[in-house]
Amino acid sequence: MNKMNRGLKGLEEKVLRKDLCIACGACLSLCPYLRSWQGRVVKLHDCSLEEGRCFAYCPRAELEFAQIEHEEIGKKYEKIEVGPVRKVWMARAKDPVWRKRAQSGGVVSALIDFALRKKVIDAAILTQRETDFLPGGRIVRNRQDILTCAGSSYVSGPTLEAFHKGPWQEGEKIGVVGLPCQAFALTRMKSSSLEKRTPVDKVGLVIGLFCTWALEYERFIAFLKVRVGKSDIYKLEITPPPERLLKVYTNGQLYAIPVDEIRPFIREGCHVCSDMTAEFSDISAGTVEGIDGWNTMIVRSDRGEALFKEAEKEGVIECQSIPEAHLNHLKEASILKKERALNTIKEREGMSR
Repeated sequence: MNKMNRGLKGLEEKVLRKDLCIACGACLSLCPYLRSWQGRVVKLHDCSLEEGRCFAYCPRAELEFAQIEHEEIGKKYEKIEVGPVRKVWMARAKDPVWRKRAQSGGVVSALIDFALRKKVIDAAILTQRETDFLPGGRIVRNRQDILTCAGSSYVSGPTLEAFHKGPWQEGEKIGVVGLPCQAFALTRMKSSSLEKRTPVDKVGLVIGLFCTWALEYERFIAFLKVRVGKSDIYKLEITPPPERLLKVYTNGQLYAIPVDEIRPFIREGCHVCSDMTAEFSDISAGTVEGIDGWNTMIVRSDRGEALFKEAEKEGVIECQSIPEAHLNHLKEASILKKERALNTIKEREGMSR
């Protein structure tokens, strides 16, 4: 029986050719043979390595979490509801600037700013919308940098490429804000037996963002240009059920588009993802359905709990107990995503035999 290639050849066979790549950036800037282009990862040349970091770090190369251990949480991954939980809060930033510029309650931006000011981290990797809403990773070190990255584009971007590139100084601690797949990729980096040539040991904080799916950049942007025209878009927002609209804010008009119209642009790799709430992070953040201007916050680890408590104590954020009905709905939605992912994986495996 031939041994499975766990290098670029294996990545191409198991991920790229099967259209499972979600362009998270975990494989980029590690070798000269992979590049990011228009929201996709492309292979430039063959590689003869039998085992490589591109495969080892990819969150879609192996679709089973059971053997991964989250070092900060200190226990094996469990396929239960929303993953490891210390506490679930409903929270928002007290600074109105964060609430206005950022997504929902602005807690993620406020926490990163607070962590930088308190020297919990020295820099953070965020996702910034570049020309034509093409997302990419950016290193931020101050409040103004954070403001340029506030808000969501609903398009997956190679944020972790910036994490690999740096440059980083000796002794620096890094914070990372990313999607569930990116938080999982960081855990795969830490768990890998390969020689580490990434700054993963510098990571001092991971804040994960709730995600049900992300969109393919090229097709989604082409759609927006038809629907919105040449208007300057400054914000995108997806409203929770029962409304479920993509709100497109431009300098001259607000457009409301039914979410069903953008579903065809969901990345194929998102359909095999079982993690809605970024279970491999220190703190996870999402919206609160039916309550505008607040975030659902899941505190998962010691360092996440310490930061969250200190931020509340110093008046950076305000917290309330989340209504039980909202928490139950979150758990139900998370379980549903796990079930859908498992069914999709089974279907794909059946088709490949």
